[in-house]
Amino acid sequence: MGIPKFFRYISERWPMILQLIEGTQIPEFDNLYLDMNSILHTCTHGNDDDVTKRMTEEEVFAKIFTYIDHLFLTIKPKKTFYMAIDGVAPRAKMNQQRSRRFRTAMDAEHALQKAIDHGEEIPKGEPFDSNSITPGTEFMAKLTKNLKYFIHDKISNDAKWREIDIIFSGHEVPGEGEHKIMDFIRRITAEKDFDENTRHCIYGLDADLIILGLSTHAPHFALLREEVVFGRRNSNKVKTLENQNFYLLHLSLLREYMELEFSEIADEMQFPFDFERVLDDFILVMFVIGNDFLPNLPDLHLNKGAFPVILQTFKEALLHLDGYINEHGKINLERLRVWFQYLSQFELLNFEKSDIDVEWFNQQLENISLEGERKRARMGKKLLIKQQKKIVGMVKPWIMKELSVKIPTDLPEDQVPSLTIKQENIVENLDFLKKFAFDLGLFVVHSKSKDTYSLRVDLDSINPSETEEERQKRVAGLRKIIKSYQQAVLVEDADELEKEKGLYDERFENWKHDYYKDKLGFKTNQEESVVSLTNNYVEGLQWVLYYYYRGCPSWGWYYHYHYAPRISDLEKGLDQIIKFDKGRPFTPFEQLMAVLPERSKNLIPPALRPLMYDEKSPIIDFYPSEVKLDMNGKTADWEAVVLLSFVDEKRLVEAMKPYLSKFTPEEKLRNSFGTSLKFIFNQQVDTIYKSPLSGIFSDLEHDHCVEREFVEKHIDESEFRFGLLPHARTGTELQAGFPTLKSLPFKYQLEYNESLVFQQASRQQSMVLHMDDIYHENNLTLDELSKRYLNQIIYTRWPYLRESKLISITDGETVYERKEHTGADGKVHFKRITRSADNHDRKQFNSLKHSMLRNYGKQKAVILDKVRAIIEVLPVVGLTRNDDGAYVKTFASQPDYYPLQLMVESITNKDERYIEKPPLPIKEEFPVGSHSIFLGDYAYGGEAFVDGYNSEKRLKLTVTKSFNKTEPTIGKERLAIDHRAVHYIPSFIIAKKLGLHPLFLSRITTKFMLADVSGRHINVGIPVKFEAKHEKVLGYARKGIKGWEYSNLTINLITEYKNKFPEFFNKLSKVGNGIPILEDLYPELSSSNLAKFLDEIKKWLKFVTEKFVVVSIESDSLTKSSIGIVEEFVQEYTRKSYPTEKKQLANVPRQAILNPRTSVGILRSQRFDLGDRVIYVQDSGKVPLFSRGTVVGYTTLGLNLSVQVLFDNEIVAGNTFGGRLRTNRGLGLDASFLLNLTNKQFIYHSKASKKALHQKKKAPLSQETKQKIIASKREKITELRKIQAHDLLSHITQADNKIVHHNEEVDAEVKDSTKQTPSEGEQSSKAIEEITLPPNTQVANSIFNAVVNQYATNGNMEPIARPPNNNGPVVAGLPYHIPAGHNGSIPPGLGTQQHPMGYPNMGMPMPPPHPYNGNMVTVNQPPMMMQPPHVQHGHPNAHSNVKVDEKGSDALKQFVKDHSSDKELKSEKSKSSKAIKIKQRTTNAAPV
Repeated sequence: MGIPKFFRYISERWPMILQLIEGTQIPEFDNLYLDMNSILHTCTHGNDDDVTKRMTEEEVFAKIFTYIDHLFLTIKPKKTFYMAIDGVAPRAKMNQQRSRRFRTAMDAEHALQKAIDHGEEIPKGEPFDSNSITPGTEFMAKLTKNLKYFIHDKISNDAKWREIDIIFSGHEVPGEGEHKIMDFIRRITAEKDFDENTRHCIYGLDADLIILGLSTHAPHFALLREEVVFGRRNSNKVKTLENQNFYLLHLSLLREYMELEFSEIADEMQFPFDFERVLDDFILVMFVIGNDFLPNLPDLHLNKGAFPVILQTFKEALLHLDGYINEHGKINLERLRVWFQYLSQFELLNFEKSDIDVEWFNQQLENISLEGERKRARMGKKLLIKQQKKIVGMVKPWIMKELSVKIPTDLPEDQVPSLTIKQENIVENLDFLKKFAFDLGLFVVHSKSKDTYSLRVDLDSINPSETEEERQKRVAGLRKIIKSYQQAVLVEDADELEKEKGLYDERFENWKHDYYKDKLGFKTNQEESVVSLTNNYVEGLQWVLYYYYRGCPSWGWYYHYHYAPRISDLEKGLDQIIKFDKGRPFTPFEQLMAVLPERSKNLIPPALRPLMYDEKSPIIDFYPSEVKLDMNGKTADWEAVVLLSFVDEKRLVEAMKPYLSKFTPEEKLRNSFGTSLKFIFNQQVDTIYKSPLSGIFSDLEHDHCVEREFVEKHIDESEFRFGLLPHARTGTELQAGFPTLKSLPFKYQLEYNESLVFQQASRQQSMVLHMDDIYHENNLTLDELSKRYLNQIIYTRWPYLRESKLISITDGETVYERKEHTGADGKVHFKRITRSADNHDRKQFNSLKHSMLRNYGKQKAVILDKVRAIIEVLPVVGLTRNDDGAYVKTFASQPDYYPLQLMVESITNKDERYIEKPPLPIKEEFPVGSHSIFLGDYAYGGEAFVDGYNSEKRLKLTVTKSFNKTEPTIGKERLAIDHRAVHYIPSFIIAKKLGLHPLFLSRITTKFMLADVSGRHINVGIPVKFEAKHEKVLGYARKGIKGWEYSNLTINLITEYKNKFPEFFNKLSKVGNGIPILEDLYPELSSSNLAKFLDEIKKWLKFVTEKFVVVSIESDSLTKSSIGIVEEFVQEYTRKSYPTEKKQLANVPRQAILNPRTSVGILRSQRFDLGDRVIYVQDSGKVPLFSRGTVVGYTTLGLNLSVQVLFDNEIVAGNTFGGRLRTNRGLGLDASFLLNLTNKQFIYHSKASKKALHQKKKAPLSQETKQKIIASKREKITELRKIQAHDLLSHITQADNKIVHHNEEVDAEVKDSTKQTPSEGEQSSKAIEEITLPPNTQVANSIFNAVVNQYATNGNMEPIARPPNNNGPVVAGLPYHIPAGHNGSIPPGLGTQQHPMGYPNMGMPMPPPHPYNGNMVTVNQPPMMMQPPHVQHGHPNAHSNVKVDEKGSDALKQFVKDHSSDKELKSEKSKSSKAIKIKQRTTNAAPV
């Protein structure tokens, strides 16, 4: 856990240390280390407070695999991947582990009882006990087995895992995970051939990883962690891993910020300033805030201002030290004493504020208190005794006389003005005299022979060339100083001050005594106890420092108290010699018995369990059923001190001894220690690796992974390397991609900036950077800059520099830009042009300027002062291979904008990933034996194996092709049905038909704020669109070419809102653009009635919005029912095996094959639509190579497209798309991992395939063939009509007897339509001829709606309830959950025109929010709420006032009767009850 709140505090004090990970725009790393316990807790804590949910171990393991894979793919380490799980911890950590586990078990029991008391349904079986994440449990043993299986699978099937060292340190290896990682780093750093610029990345959530990272002094070091949200969380909103934001905390920036922090004292120190040594001391002093091994010193809480106190007192101490405190992991105790003395002043202030009666204190002790001193300082007054004031009176006339004339600076020493002080008690006031003399520019001279003291003018302090004006100014300053001494607060004599100080000290000692008595139970005579306490605490500081710098110094040492000593007493623990006994670690079962509560007894071997609950157990006192908690100044419950007794190691070991022989062989193995493992790829090894979870994960048929014991080379402590290594690069010399502040000049200062790094403005100081405009200071005009840099590569996004191409510069008046044109040579050329800014340019410039000043100032604490010009750039996004085989830069399709002063002209180390490369010889680019993707028409997306070469430009390939003739098109069929179920209408049409003002419609469909009776702002809108956030609610709104469009689902919600609260809705529509006040809308109602009324509205809004799925504007998805049907289809589809053929091809050009690893840019440029078939083409990642699937959704993640694919086969890292699937077939993937098989955008046609394609298009159908096709169509349509007519009459008969819930209708309708709607997927359906389908009632339902939902002209839009669906079980509703009663229809007069989204424009910039009556409309994402218990639309009387067009109904009924005789209906009824086998489909049957 580390230091509480430390991460937040440093992120707000030094605001730019965090980098959001967006695609590949992060540095490359050599080594990736996973603190696995962070992953384990993340993957097992789905919702800690929800006891009604259960996770199986299989689900937990699958989530862990997916998480590891995701982190690996995010960082892509080049050399080493090190995974470390916590083993047995040092005894010092067990106190914290014991407290946390007792607290966890107690909270879980209370949560369960609370759920039972509330009548919630509790699932059967035992819930997952997070305490099982402790070494030695069965869960941890299973986890190790499953992780080994996962690693074997990845190394055997993932090329990127094979290329690096894979090391796994499991729970059987003693030591905490993060410290096993640090041991590994220390050891490799000590090796002679170590690369001093190795790039490290550690994943972990503990704040102490930041301190551990800083202790390495490695500049190329970053911490990977999930986005942290402070404040209120929406517990119902669970992000998928693909949508989870990850950040890098860059220690290179943190180091630079800290260097700025301490540079202010660099010139004042009494020894050479060395930032690396200051950093070591900083690490030590941070321990007193508290960590996993020591409690924080009293009143030192980060949330109460401890961090600036520590920094300031540490800086003061450095100015008075003769060297550094931390000597490479060993504490210099005497120097530590100096800092303790400064830190003690903080304690005195707390004493004065908290324990003494303020009025009495002000009267009696103000003269000697720190608070009194601060008060005098604020008033500009000093405290003097009468004798000291006499000295001031003696010195004043002399100094004013001497300074009234100019004093030559070359006077002989005996002529320098001096004054002998003649006073009896001068020795007692000598300190005062020295300070007074220093303030006046004098120095004190002591004559030993005469034993006298005199003051002499310091000629060196006078500027020999000062002007008369400067002299007068200096004299005026001296008069002011003397005046401040003359106006001082007077005390009679030193005895009076001493008396007051004695009283102060007495009260202070009593205050500390009360602390020790209350917290630690010390008795009256407590000096000996306090010394033992402080000795133990100082020992702890040294133990932790050794642990961080050299490894565990003692397995058995621990801090014996729950609380720390008072700060002023710490000096009592410094007079000792500290030594540690290394000892041995606990065994796994000893640790389990030491840290687990009796509630978790099932996690230990049965033989040991009685020791936890048997009254005769000799250690029964170790396991209390309830524990006391002490908040001890903390604010969060989890920070409370858990008052548990400390486990006596000897008693524990003795109590366990009789039971050791009763362990089973498996338990004995779990109680033993193991070693770390190294996993190696060996192509020669080809074995079967058995799955540890048979039936969940399949056996590995071809395992090429070998396990080896990983034994680290022994390195003596004397060989450890401390500090910054000699050849490590820093600042602008850092490796490519690593950020630095030093690329641009700036001034800096600590300020209360209210920096908005997280969700709330910071209350602490931030390091604010005031940027210099070097281009303006160097008098470079925009014209000169445009000539120099336009259409050239520069670097933007400081300090995270990104290569970009400059395309324009503007100051709001003139625009300098590039203009491209195609020359006579057919190549694109660019020309620089200058033009006057038009209105759009000026408006955009001003808007961007204001947003830049605001965002940089608040979010980054970067002050730009003035934005003179703005640059427009296209960032480099990768390299693309052209037809010649060369790799050239590709740029983003949408520009970014930056202030000119943040443009960086060049960098030292360029990123090799974006350096253009000439064509490689074909033998190097595609070596013999390599695998690629074939792009030819013969087997598009098939595997191509390079056999050899026909020439310098042609290859010999073996191409593998599957024999299934076409890809399944079930996804496209479902997409068409979804389009018919949900219709979108432009907002202006809806506003007109609903009789609403367009601006009110816009406002009510976003965030509509209302002031309640208490003045709080409450949202009473139905938020389905979020313009400012560039988001929408899936299925309810979308952004069309001409503006927003709403679906029939939204129309139904608005109509229901209007009908349910008609008066309120009407009042809202008339309030204008301000925030209405509820009391003004209903002045006649009392406050209590208004509150009840508003609660009812809020409750309804909560019900109808709780299932909203908020996505980016470009996102789209199939409905939940369609996704389920696609899953059913592919399950049947994959049960059949399809043979493959291998064909050898010659003279294949390189354009006909694709190397996915080097073609990320090309693959990412693909378009995807719902229902497309895709194939996974990367040899690394979460999915096996050449896996096929169907696109069921897509969303934008930053500038990248994430494609949600339902794969044909289950995958280890797969998921269920939040419960929309029954099997782990779903996964969201970047477009660069996929090849679109439906929309073949890279297809290469040879001459032969071009000719065949041309002939196929040209060849006409014969007349006989045409007639057969038409006859077949007619026959099928006639057959379908008969069945549908029969079903229609059946529905009409049943309509009076049964009301069907409308959500079920829609889902059943959608499901059945798929199975009966012939489409272009007939060829794929042929492959599964034996699938039987139930009779279709889709068309009958449609006709029935046409009969009963013929609306009269009164504008009523409530849909009629429809007859039941007879096609079997109902599939769950849409992912965006159509409200109850929705029938997919559109109210009359609103039209049915479809406005398809088309392909998402991935580079679409976020437009500014639209104004509403001149004000900006802001929106917030709605909370996820509970489904409404009532069914508004499905009520039997909900449609009683709907007028039916009887004439139209009779006509339609007669039409049905005319086309279906009774005999035919009986016959067709018999047919419809039988399963229809699909032999072949060649047409789409249109619904009647």
